[in-house]
Amino acid sequence: MNPLRSTTLLWLLALCACTRAPVREPLHWQTALPGLEYAKAELLVGEDQQPVALHLLRLTPRQWQLRVVTPQKMGRQLGSPADFRAALPGAVAAINGGFFDPAYKPLGLLVDNGETLSPLRHVDHGVFGIAAQQPLLRHARDWKPLPELEFAVECGPRLLVDGQPMTFKPGQARRTALGSDGTGRVVLVVSEGVLQLQELTTFLQRSERDGGPGLSNALNLDGGPSTMLEIDAGLVHVSVPTPVQVPVGIVVLPRPDQALQRP
Repeated sequence: MNPLRSTTLLWLLALCACTRAPVREPLHWQTALPGLEYAKAELLVGEDQQPVALHLLRLTPRQWQLRVVTPQKMGRQLGSPADFRAALPGAVAAINGGFFDPAYKPLGLLVDNGETLSPLRHVDHGVFGIAAQQPLLRHARDWKPLPELEFAVECGPRLLVDGQPMTFKPGQARRTALGSDGTGRVVLVVSEGVLQLQELTTFLQRSERDGGPGLSNALNLDGGPSTMLEIDAGLVHVSVPTPVQVPVGIVVLPRPDQALQRP
């Protein structure tokens, strides 16, 4: 072979190797309890490719329910994930909820067990709900009362809508999100470090085969210092603490008709 041609071929092969998309391993989902799975992922974010840990909890709505915890349930104005779980005995996980004002009053729709705890705000936010054990995501301006609505939280921005990513303002923060995949499973997502909403959304949209959860809809919840998580389910014990406390939390509870079998 011509030496020049050989050198050119080697250079092209090296270029292809450098530009090829990285191979990603599928998420490793660990069964915590029947219908409840946990996974941890590490994202490389920013220009300097800093690692950020993400914790994901995936649940089947026919076996598990989401509940809203407010100061009235806690008997105190602010709480931690441990306080949220203690307010509803049997809760195996808790995260922070949506936005609130300087007086710690919740901002936006909150529905718990079919009861409206905070009214809808007709702003550029989204509402993630569960009705008849099926997750859904609507723009707040398009929200209408639904039969069999058991849970809802309003916040924003929406991250994914029917598989399509939204556009976002730049900004780094710790993140909390709530979403669903194409099979109707609900996924709670919490980051330990800071990242852009676009980086989070790209990961959430990524298929399971490509190392993501494969979500079709997702809503950003209150992040930054409000981001918090506690899981105590089977052999899974995870905590993402924060020095602050918040007035509203979301907890994961087994449905009353489901026998909770711990290992």
